[in-house]
Amino acid sequence: MIHEADIGAVAARTFTEDGHAGKEYVMTGPEILDMPRKLAVLGEALGREIQFVELTERQARDRMRDAGASQEAIDHVVGWYADPPKEAYTVVPTVENILGRPARTFAQWAQENAEAFR
Repeated sequence: MIHEADIGAVAARTFTEDGHAGKEYVMTGPEILDMPRKLAVLGEALGREIQFVELTERQARDRMRDAGASQEAIDHVVGWYADPPKEAYTVVPTVENILGRPARTFAQWAQENAEAFR
């Protein structure tokens, strides 16, 4: 998870400063959160508890199919959650290295966007 304002700030910095041409940057937020913890943080921002109910693989596939997802998309999403890539559970300091300040947390994002979930 990464705050969209951090993505924008890094992009602006790399587009307007020398030394970034041809480089590729992996960006993350400052923490790794599983889905139950993300919902707990979002619930804190909303002032209420949000229950996490994990679906079976079959239930997840059926719901995505019912929502119109292609088989390729379904296989990709289910496969990603079954075996997430290393990048999904690795924090990198790119935002702090480029901006000189820590990346924003998911809790900050949740507070800023709580109204969208009400």
